[in-house]
This record gives sequence, structure tokens and C-alpha cells, in this order.
Amino acid sequence: MEFTLKIKPHHLLDYIYDLAVNNRHDEPNPFGNKNGELCRDFMDGKVTKIIFTPGVDDICKPCKKLENGRKCTDIFDDETTKYYGYRFKQDFNYQLDIKLNTALPDVFVFEKEQDILTVLEKLKLYLTNDIINLYLWKRPEREKNTFSGIEKALIIYRNNN
Repeated sequence: MEFTLKIKPHHLLDYIYDLAVNNRHDEPNPFGNKNGELCRDFMDGKVTKIIFTPGVDDICKPCKKLENGRKCTDIFDDETTKYYGYRFKQDFNYQLDIKLNTALPDVFVFEKEQDILTVLEKLKLYLTNDIINLYLWKRPEREKNTFSGIEKALIIYRNNN
């Protein structure tokens, strides 16, 4: 059964990181978005195709913070993101996704359906610490766990094919 996930590039990297640290997002989501459900689907190898977008993705669509189906009204309370001049998550995330697309245009192709296994294999080949650090936080555990998560995801998705 095919399952196509429309997702922002940084959300996929978040899921890969979550896989490495086994964060299945089992807690209830107060905003009604699909982050936990879709993260678990990714971790369980259910995603077959992926479409990257810099806009509203499958995670954000049902969120209570999404106004008129287009604008995220959620704000950051994190000092790091405020330091970089972002108050709204949508602004920070959009810039991040554009940077990821620019850094790996053959991986984070916008609005084109791709095979998930192909995307994971390309990430293994081309993702670098510098690209991971486009998140701006420069956390060494983020780097290590992202690469570990890619390896885990490849095992899961290769076994499904």
C-alpha cells in the first residue's frame, strides 16, 4: 500500500533524529497537528513516497495554530531563535527549508514525488554537519543522531522493499 507524505525538509530531518533517539511522540498533541502520528508512521516504515514543500505539509494541515489553512500563528519562546530574529515558527521554518533545498537541491526537491528509500540513500551520501547546522543551534548530538537515524531508517525501509 502506497503512502505519500507531503513534508517540509526540516520535518523529515526531525523525524530522522527522532528515530535515532526513539522519540515516538506518543504524548497527546495539544495543537491537533499530525506530528506524532506521522512520525510513528515514518519510524514504522509506512511511508513509500515523499513530497517536499516549504509551505503547509501533512503535519501542519490540521493544526489549531494554522490560520486560514496557510499561516502558522505559533511563536517561538526559545532565546536562540529570538537571537536570530525570528518570532514566528513559520518564518524560521520557511527560511530553514529554503536553505535545505539550496544546500541539497537533488534531495529536497519541492513539489515532486520521490521514493522514500531513494531520498534516504541520497541523504546518507550528501548530508553533512554543515547542512544539519543550518538549524542554527549547532548541537553536536543533533549531528551524531541524525546520521544514526539515517542508518536506522535505511534498515527499516530496505527491509520493506
